[in-house]
Amino acid sequence: MPYVNIVTSKTLEPQEVQALHESVLSAAALLGKPAASVMVRVQDGATLQRGQTPGHCAYCDVQVLGQPAPEAADAFAQRLCADIARIAQTSPGSLYLNLGAMALCYTDGTLVKPRTA
Repeated sequence: MPYVNIVTSKTLEPQEVQALHESVLSAAALLGKPAASVMVRVQDGATLQRGQTPGHCAYCDVQVLGQPAPEAADAFAQRLCADIARIAQTSPGSLYLNLGAMALCYTDGTLVKPRTA
């Protein structure tokens, strides 16, 4: 499991939404997470602005079961941010990514145990 919620001010074409979804699945592999366990939400055309900065911006919230290794988290964030910035055409410095570690996660009411390395 990770859950990835991407909010962008740019209104995306269906192929851009699909490209973001595929990007998330690819980046999740850097965390050792199988594509089948990744849930993605993309909200485009949001009323979102960073300060007085013109241009598109985006916010990405990622929740992962367990604590990822720092190197894996860095690689994941770099890859995903680069793809979001390219696809959503964000202005420099206008893409925020939050990566949080969940202590507990339930799927359909059943506790999911974190994978151990």
